[in-house]
Amino acid sequence: MIRYCITFTALILLSINITSAQADSSRLQSDITLLSTFGTSNDQSFWLTHNRWGIFDDASANGLFLGSATYNINKDKTFSLGAGLEVVARTSANSKVYIQQGYIESKLGFVHLEVGRKQSIHGIDLGELSSGSVAISNNTIPIPSIVVSVPEFTEIPYTFGLLEFKGHFTHGWLDDSRFVTEAYFHNKSFHVQLGGDFWINGYWGINHTAIWGGNSPIHGELPSSLSDFLRVVVAKEGADGSPANEVNALGFHSGVWDWGIKASFGQAKAHLYYQHIFTDGSGMRYRNKFDGLWGARVENPFQQKYITEILYEFIYTLHQSGPGLSDPNPNDQPWFCDKPNCGYPYGGRDNYYNNGMYRSGHSYLGMSLGSPFFMTQHQLDKVDPSIQTYSSVHFVSNRNIVHHFGVKGEVLPTLSYRFMTSYARYFGTYNGLNMGTLWGSIDPSVDSEEYFFNPDQRQWYFMLESSWQPKQNLPLSLNLTFAADKGDLFNSLGFLAGITWTIL
Repeated sequence: MIRYCITFTALILLSINITSAQADSSRLQSDITLLSTFGTSNDQSFWLTHNRWGIFDDASANGLFLGSATYNINKDKTFSLGAGLEVVARTSANSKVYIQQGYIESKLGFVHLEVGRKQSIHGIDLGELSSGSVAISNNTIPIPSIVVSVPEFTEIPYTFGLLEFKGHFTHGWLDDSRFVTEAYFHNKSFHVQLGGDFWINGYWGINHTAIWGGNSPIHGELPSSLSDFLRVVVAKEGADGSPANEVNALGFHSGVWDWGIKASFGQAKAHLYYQHIFTDGSGMRYRNKFDGLWGARVENPFQQKYITEILYEFIYTLHQSGPGLSDPNPNDQPWFCDKPNCGYPYGGRDNYYNNGMYRSGHSYLGMSLGSPFFMTQHQLDKVDPSIQTYSSVHFVSNRNIVHHFGVKGEVLPTLSYRFMTSYARYFGTYNGLNMGTLWGSIDPSVDSEEYFFNPDQRQWYFMLESSWQPKQNLPLSLNLTFAADKGDLFNSLGFLAGITWTIL
């Protein structure tokens, strides 16, 4: 009920502001966008539908109408108020009309407040060439939330301008159809940056998410009191009476440790970064080795308009603290092993994005909340619904190796482009590799070669996007995108065409 009140409040405030905008239209911006995707198969090409805030149906061609309006008072002042609304009408295999964004926001000094659905990137923004943070990206529609944030690096007093911080705190409602219904969403980040106005800066921080509470078809109503919320915030174990699989931490937790260096060389800027993924205590202690996202990004590398940014990212998630069991259990010495847990240390099989209780995992409306390269059951079903994955969780391949490259620039002052290509190797999950058995070592009585992801499945994804504004002062822009998938899983060509008209 609260989430619907949030959206309704946003609509009321927006209507009031639009009425008053007749006296000052500069406070109001309104856009109308028409989009269409189509291709050589019903399944749309990867980069046509991923990292686009979840507006497209990936199972068929799309025809979309987007109408949006934002209104701001004192936008560049110490105190400001604003509201936004975006409505999407989509014709596809899953046609629908819905509110993509509906929010109110305010700012007081360096502190911001957002209430509702808003397309916002919190934490470290890696730019539009990135494949997306492995914590929270723009791969799905925004979750209805209340967010308090310091969105920009802000000087910490008495540090002579050398130390800055930023962060955010989110409480949200997962209103999609999930295995555990009516669950809550918690997300927060905190980063510090050293260097101030120097030509080089280093930063470090954390971006932590948790899915908690709700109603489980197995365990019934899960802990959701205020004291339980505080346990979730600090990733503390459940209180007495909590389900057994919430002994280590109440709820389903995941996130990243963020490390990065930024440097300026004249007009050129470089950004090196590493996001260390974790989903339990072993990952937070770096027992999962170097799993995560590694990236390098350079802006204005050649001091000319034709290439304005280059990016390379490498994703590696094979280790997962090893193949051993996460926790000891009474019968963890199978007949084919001489030692308990087959000699592996406990704390392995981190099983990124998956959770035995919250089986919808790190997803919203079926799509990954983080990196789009973590393959869901829905994506695999497009290859063949009968493929056996030996798992009941949402993500069927979280052991991946990905190389991702992007470049963008301007051909003309009115014509820009963005090119991305990705090469992904999908190794499935540890559970799948062991054919559903519990042990770190593969049971010799089963044939692991029957597992679909053994050997790994290899896939290429391509995209070339262009944006053209016929005249620099004309409030009209055209978009044309070509995409292609080629590999062991998906093979298709796809196109996206769009036009946006800014009314005010």
